[in-house]
Amino acid sequence: MNRVLLLTSVLLSCHAIAQAPVRRFALVAGENHGLGGEETLRYAEDDAQRVRDALVDVGGVAPSDVVLLKGLNAESLRAALVQLKATLTQQATPRDRLVIYLSGHAGDGTLHLDGTEIPLTELVDFVKQAPVEVGVLIVDACRSGAMTRLKGLKPSDGPPVKVEASGLQGRVLISASGADEYAQESDALKGSTFTHHFVTGLRGAADSSRDGRVTLDEVYAWAWSRTIESTFGSRGGVQRPSFKVDLSGNGQLVLSEPGGAAGRLTIAVEPAGRWLVVSADSGAVVAELDKPMGALTIALPPGGYRVRLRAESGVLERSVVVPASGGVAVSGDELERASLTRVAIKGAPESSLTLSAGGGISSGVISGVVVHPGAEARLRWDAPILGPIDELTSTLLIRDARSIGSGFRQTELELRLGAGHRFFISRLSLSLGVELGALLIFQNELPSLPNRTSLGGSAQAIVEVRLSIVRPLELYLLATGGGALVKKTAPGVVPVPRASISAGVAFVF
Repeated sequence: MNRVLLLTSVLLSCHAIAQAPVRRFALVAGENHGLGGEETLRYAEDDAQRVRDALVDVGGVAPSDVVLLKGLNAESLRAALVQLKATLTQQATPRDRLVIYLSGHAGDGTLHLDGTEIPLTELVDFVKQAPVEVGVLIVDACRSGAMTRLKGLKPSDGPPVKVEASGLQGRVLISASGADEYAQESDALKGSTFTHHFVTGLRGAADSSRDGRVTLDEVYAWAWSRTIESTFGSRGGVQRPSFKVDLSGNGQLVLSEPGGAAGRLTIAVEPAGRWLVVSADSGAVVAELDKPMGALTIALPPGGYRVRLRAESGVLERSVVVPASGGVAVSGDELERASLTRVAIKGAPESSLTLSAGGGISSGVISGVVVHPGAEARLRWDAPILGPIDELTSTLLIRDARSIGSGFRQTELELRLGAGHRFFISRLSLSLGVELGALLIFQNELPSLPNRTSLGGSAQAIVEVRLSIVRPLELYLLATGGGALVKKTAPGVVPVPRASISAGVAFVF
């Protein structure tokens, strides 16, 4: 009877453990300083903060179950590991999970933390011995360079030092680079290349199955391919993250569930494309992703963001606010034109110049000249200037015609300056603005009168449609309506209504 009771008690305890929710523990650390002579990193500690936030937001880690260390050395890391071991011993069950992430300098099989060293094998052994079902160790070790910093497990003079990876049942080791490669961090991304893509993947970009969950296979495939793409051709060489896993019997390991996050951004655009999500406050690139076909949802902290799509006509943008609870969606018809210069990954301001030439007709300003054909050269400067004004124009026109009645010849030279706003619809753009100009009129072959020259002015509203053909070529159609002030013999200077239409070819610099 006692045996039956004991067996029943054991079975009930096992059932209770099996039914208890999986608890996730994490230790996240970043240190910008290495050994003497190694340059100070800029983003290792920021990377640790981003990983911590992602684990809490979408990784199922309670804020009380994650330890975040910034500005640490070997002694403080060992002390944190001792405390974590005690916590796991007292509170963890065989179904729980552990994630350890470290970013900093490294070389010859050791982490370099503020003038001290700790062997990577200590971290591997800790994860192997932790009383949890699954343990994940991620090391993004680096040393700095200039614009693109060299980050990674520093190659030794002899054979590369390899971390022992045997006996890892239920364990995962991920390194940001191969044993003989550099990893890299970027000023544009304000973080390491690998960690940036890894965090972006956790937040939902890697969810290829669209089930609202990101598995280990999905996020590693995402980060691996995009890290290689981002570092291809860089002076640090191609960076290939390395991966060691033994999860036999554990099935697909889900690392995050962005579909259930409090704040979500959905890119509700069907076609595939290159997208950027930029923090409105800091200008940092929060996510850089090649979105596949279909809508894509990523989990983001509440706040303002600029969502940008690189299109044929330039960069399309929409500003959004991700709420603390709920989601916001961006659709294609809501995107607005954004200057290429404001893309955070580019940095410095730029502008585009467009030179165009064409022909057209205008209404006459002198009696006897009804239709006035001519040619024009037009220079446009597109850039964020002031408020809605994002385009300045300068136009030189030459018109020549004969009077229908008396047959005299009239030639006009006109120089106009203007400003306006440009809207974009796919490959088409529409400009609305105003132009003011000076008008010089020559009249020759007048019957029984000497040749005459007069000076006037003009003002008109403009509507211009431009169609991008193959960059840098465009076609344009321009219509104007307004008036001119011209001098006539009897009444003197008088206002005359005027309209024109022209078309031509443009070249964008």
